[in-house]
Amino acid sequence: MTTLHEINQKARSALVEALGPVDHTRYQQQFSSGRGDYTAERRESDTAAIIQRVAEAKAAGLLPAPTGAEVRETGAEGFGDR
Repeated sequence: MTTLHEINQKARSALVEALGPVDHTRYQQQFSSGRGDYTAERRESDTAAIIQRVAEAKAAGLLPAPTGAEVRETGAEGFGDR
């Protein structure tokens, strides 16, 4: 089985052969690893967006309680009376 390292070497060689060394370098420069923690930032923004959408739907009366569900008011900590 071909290793990932070997696949990457073959791909690099193919690109250099097809593009030439200068254009290969230019091609590679368009990709960067970036900064920060994308996953944490995405989760944070996704969570905030979801909370906002749920609050808006609830305020508009679009989120009725499921049949047989018990609706409780949340306490100070936001977890109801446990």
